[in-house]
Amino acid sequence: MNSMNQAKKQNFNSLYPIILFCFLAVSAFLLFWNLGGYSLWDDESMISLAAQGVLQSGDTSVVHGQNIVAFREGILLKDLHDRSTPPLSAYLAALPIGLLGTSSFAARLPFAVIGFALMIGFAFCAWKDRLRSSTILVIAIAILGNVSLMLFLRQARYYAPTVLLSVIISYLYLKPCWDRRKAIWMSALLVLLFCASYLNCVALISCLVVDYLFRGRRENPIRTGLLWKVMGLSFLGFLVIAMIWNPFSCKYGSYVHSVTLWERYRFFLLSFRDMDAARFMVGGLMLVSVIVAALKRDTWLWRGLIAVVVYTFTISLLSPQVTTVSLFADIRYLVPLIPVFIALDVRTLLLLFGRRRVLLVIVAFLCFWTNLLYAPSLIKKEHRFLTLDYLRELLHPIQEPYRPVADWINAHLSEGNTIWVLPDYMAYPLMYHAPKAVYAWQLNEGQRSERQFNKLPPIHFKGLEMPDYIIVFGPQVKQILQMIEEYKAKGVQYKEVDVIDAYWRDVFRPELFWRSFRTIEGYDLETDAVYVFKLIASPIR
Repeated sequence: MNSMNQAKKQNFNSLYPIILFCFLAVSAFLLFWNLGGYSLWDDESMISLAAQGVLQSGDTSVVHGQNIVAFREGILLKDLHDRSTPPLSAYLAALPIGLLGTSSFAARLPFAVIGFALMIGFAFCAWKDRLRSSTILVIAIAILGNVSLMLFLRQARYYAPTVLLSVIISYLYLKPCWDRRKAIWMSALLVLLFCASYLNCVALISCLVVDYLFRGRRENPIRTGLLWKVMGLSFLGFLVIAMIWNPFSCKYGSYVHSVTLWERYRFFLLSFRDMDAARFMVGGLMLVSVIVAALKRDTWLWRGLIAVVVYTFTISLLSPQVTTVSLFADIRYLVPLIPVFIALDVRTLLLLFGRRRVLLVIVAFLCFWTNLLYAPSLIKKEHRFLTLDYLRELLHPIQEPYRPVADWINAHLSEGNTIWVLPDYMAYPLMYHAPKAVYAWQLNEGQRSERQFNKLPPIHFKGLEMPDYIIVFGPQVKQILQMIEEYKAKGVQYKEVDVIDAYWRDVFRPELFWRSFRTIEGYDLETDAVYVFKLIASPIR
């Protein structure tokens, strides 16, 4: 009997290379297929425009010919440079944009490569640590079934670097034995994480400190000298970066201070609801994890659960989001928790079904590839098989608004024609994909007296010079039509020259509660399309 069991075990473990190869092949498809299929959305485009600034000047300049990138009236700017956004993402995007041109594919490529490096790292560690084939298979099912993880890793934003760096730092921290080499690596990686995202770096450090105080110092103590070395080198690196890119050196700092404690508390509560809605975690299985951790007194489950709470609390405490004007928490800051949730979910299943391998795999599929344990999806009866929805969308991309509008601009406008885009954040994808136009009215008239803006052309200040075109995405067209009527009294006349038949929202963003895997149809052409108005008469020139 023992020999038969050993033969079965050896047989099962012979699946190692097949499982890992299939995992890497499928993850590569999910990360790279149709990577440039959609235009960049607003946050991606601002990173990519900053990357163009890096190519032009070596720094995150926001001046691009006649255009500037002045998000929220220049809240991120100091001396016409982005001094608020951590710089790593812009520098990562600069090389492929320089080599391959201004395409969505070029902008997203380095981040998808980093995401794939995460998958390779898992495969390498699984092989090195000789995990059981059933364990590897369950982890692979969990990772490939986490559509949110794949979507975020494909974006031209800081998500992929923060996830990879957070995983490596956590792995090094948990690895036994501290020496000088490990201390230097930890410091360097923490500085890189700070370059990618200040918030995520502080949140991870908070988790490491709490874990070390309550558990780590007993299991894997760090010599005082090495601890000071890690802290000193890291702080020195943070200081060098903060001397250049510092949100408190521009208006963004005061915006962060304006968020009240009530809003931070609300962010904390909403975060768990919305992480479940976005399928960062399997909500029902997380509740089971708490029960299993209590009943089995599992140290790893408790450490992971505490890390989730500490990380979310830290982000909530420091987040700039004003939750009173948003229905959802800004869960993009919580993306590095996805691997933690996957680890917790998998460990819970292994503790419950570890010896019944076939049942374990079946339950894993039900948990990670269906909506069986997701309360929001069950109630709404949507996305029953989200991974299949995602696969279908990769093969047949949905309609999006930026590409037809950018094509219209490139086909109908001359170099230097001016456009006012509404909502304002939707100007930046067009600025990247249709740079021949000048994107007007990003600043208020009163800002012309500010030193960094006083040499800019009048078209950048609202009301000083009328734009040649107004492009309106969606329902805001009602306010614009009213404004056009009011301008007629001043001799300013605009005429509607086109309606671009595309649903106005960018429903291909990575947050699942804002994403659609099918083209939006049957929308109201009067309010939910894209509208183009042309200036035909104006005394203000």
